[in-house]
Amino acid sequence: MAETITSENTPLEFPCDFPIKAMIRTSEAARDAVLSVVEEHVEIHRGRDVRSRASRNGRYESLTISVRVDSRDQLERIYADVRALDAVLMML
Repeated sequence: MAETITSENTPLEFPCDFPIKAMIRTSEAARDAVLSVVEEHVEIHRGRDVRSRASRNGRYESLTISVRVDSRDQLERIYADVRALDAVLMML
């Protein structure tokens, strides 16, 4: 049985830079919702820390948000809050 990763045994060393990746339906409102939720947890510079890439047909968008996190718990809270948004289809 695989060992569960916890804040005590995570392979990441904190603080660290980490890319949050979310797939959304393409819309400015969806993009703003994701970025606003991330900004509730950490400071980001939208011009520097956010990359987006449209799907081939343009209906979906991949967002990559580079964040500086202080702990695994903080990272998990960010993921949970972003994942809870209706606009988010999938997170990596």
